[in-house]
Amino acid sequence: MLIALLQGSLNIVAQDAEDNSPRPSFGVDYTGEVQTDFEQARVANLLHLHADIPLSNSLSLQVASLSTLSSDNELNVDVLQDYSNINAENIPFALTVAGLTWQMGEHHTLFAGIRRTDEDYFCSEPLALFSNSSCGIFPILSCNFDIGTFPKAALGIHYVYDKEDLCLQASVYNGAGNRRFSGRDNVFRICPKSDGIFALGQAEYRYRDSHYYLGASVHTEPSVKPAAWAYAEQALTPQFTLLAAYGHAFGSDNACNDFCGLGGRYTLKRTELGLFTDYTRVDGIDEWATELICNYHLNDYLSIKPILHVINTDGSTKCIGMLRVDISL
Repeated sequence: MLIALLQGSLNIVAQDAEDNSPRPSFGVDYTGEVQTDFEQARVANLLHLHADIPLSNSLSLQVASLSTLSSDNELNVDVLQDYSNINAENIPFALTVAGLTWQMGEHHTLFAGIRRTDEDYFCSEPLALFSNSSCGIFPILSCNFDIGTFPKAALGIHYVYDKEDLCLQASVYNGAGNRRFSGRDNVFRICPKSDGIFALGQAEYRYRDSHYYLGASVHTEPSVKPAAWAYAEQALTPQFTLLAAYGHAFGSDNACNDFCGLGGRYTLKRTELGLFTDYTRVDGIDEWATELICNYHLNDYLSIKPILHVINTDGSTKCIGMLRVDISL
């Protein structure tokens, strides 16, 4: 289905070789890893396909999908925050992005269609280094609401205002994320009455090599529930960046009300070293999670990441080791 869609769009935008119009771009990203609790092991795989196809100088079609495949056995660990951000049930094919992007002048962009929240939020380069799922989206959102975040998506509208030192984002999505093509949980569903609405916005300020983020959201089902977060990526040297994050969900009937984290990233030529530790409380249970990761870029397309997680949940400590391979074409 995806290939047929892309081929049809390519026929629409076929241009003379000397034309200066925007050109289509295509990408394939594969992530595979071996996970172990030092008693048993399992394997997880993620395939991500994506394309950006210009329809005119200001309008383009964006399409992306994911497929996951993991071994049946589960590690003997009971944690609140998933240690791997590619863990999911086996999914042959799911749309994660499918819609139109309108470039309005130099600084304004509007997208309408199917999209994942984590395509645009909590996806900065330092946070993306880590495999802990809470670095991909804070648990004040993922634990409280069944929103369109990995591996699900939702129909919505996403707006971006981007200048050199400032980026403002705002989004409105169906309140529940889905991944199927039919049935009640289809990805094309929009039903504010039963699913509610999920709206969020974020401001990013850039100063030299440092980035500062402030965001807020509101979910309307079954009642209005606001949340807010802030995180900073402070460049102390050209090689070392300090990370600090905090998020709070307002109200007394949330599964998770607070999240905080502190870490750092050090780069040296082709190697990145990262350390991040965070605290959260879900359904009355406290958890501290620490991740130590090394990302070695063999070339522009292939990287290898040995990872160690030390997680203390309700007073019980577990260690999880992982070896991840990333291929981007």
